[in-house]
Amino acid sequence: MRNYNLHALRVSFILIFCSIAFQTQVHAQENDSIPIISYVDKLAYSIDISTDIDEFIVNRPDAGNFRLIGNNEVKLTLRMNYKFLNLSYGFSPEFLPGNDDDDLKGSSSFREYKINLFPARFVQNLFFRRMKGFYVENTEDFLPLFEEGSNPYLQFPDLKTIVWGGYTGYVLNKNFSLRSLLNRQEWQLESSGSFVPALRYDFTKLTNDFGFGSYGKEDQVDLRADLGYYYNWVVSPKVNIAPYIRAGIGPKISKYTLDGVVDKNTYFVTDYGGGLQLGYNTDKLFLGFRGNFRGYTYKDEDDSKISNNLWHGLFYIGYRFEAPEKLKKLF
Repeated sequence: MRNYNLHALRVSFILIFCSIAFQTQVHAQENDSIPIISYVDKLAYSIDISTDIDEFIVNRPDAGNFRLIGNNEVKLTLRMNYKFLNLSYGFSPEFLPGNDDDDLKGSSSFREYKINLFPARFVQNLFFRRMKGFYVENTEDFLPLFEEGSNPYLQFPDLKTIVWGGYTGYVLNKNFSLRSLLNRQEWQLESSGSFVPALRYDFTKLTNDFGFGSYGKEDQVDLRADLGYYYNWVVSPKVNIAPYIRAGIGPKISKYTLDGVVDKNTYFVTDYGGGLQLGYNTDKLFLGFRGNFRGYTYKDEDDSKISNNLWHGLFYIGYRFEAPEKLKKLF
């Protein structure tokens, strides 16, 4: 009965949210254009300080959960925006708290490059991400004598994941600025929301050296149809609160090779996410906080449930400058 009530509560929440979103969308389309301030002619630099919990979970019916996490909880992302060019570079320096316990969790590395483009009402994202070095978060399930803080975790120092990917989306409501939320190149002056359908795609390469001459690799191709709803609630001319929710479905094509033996499979993946952002903006200074969650799940041929969940919280701050004359002429 408890599970049934919880399920009913979730369904009711989703139905209420979609109803409000639909009514807001229709109301916004009936109004005149909402004023939006553009800062695309300004050269903007910003920095994100974020803390992540990025976990890969394998839940096997006969062996329980197996949770892999990288030892790079705190990340820095440097951003530069001007005109159509929106670039970012993320990394995880070891000197930051949460990244400096290699003796217990092993060494991990992280690099990410992103490009965002906003042609008309489209949004185009491209990224490259590389992570290496993971540890087993629930080591105590496999080593009964394990003591957290005293003993080293089970580690996979040579496990590496490289991802090339992106997404193409379209903002259905012309009175809504997704650009104001994703890279702060615009600022919306009246509350509005929009559905954003998108196509997500990525190619992932996983490799691991197991030692003793054993080597495994897996190539994955993901393609997902996605639908999200974003809302920008303008609390005051300089403050906004922006929640969003999204979900997607699609196939995952996998080719796994272990010591020359190849195994090919296709899975059905469920993708999901949501978050909340609080922002402050002036013509020059902008800053804010964001918390979001994203993940996906599917079952493999052994009926094991595989998930990747990312809990992400960040603080961002940036400043807009007048672009140099040489840069203006170049663009």
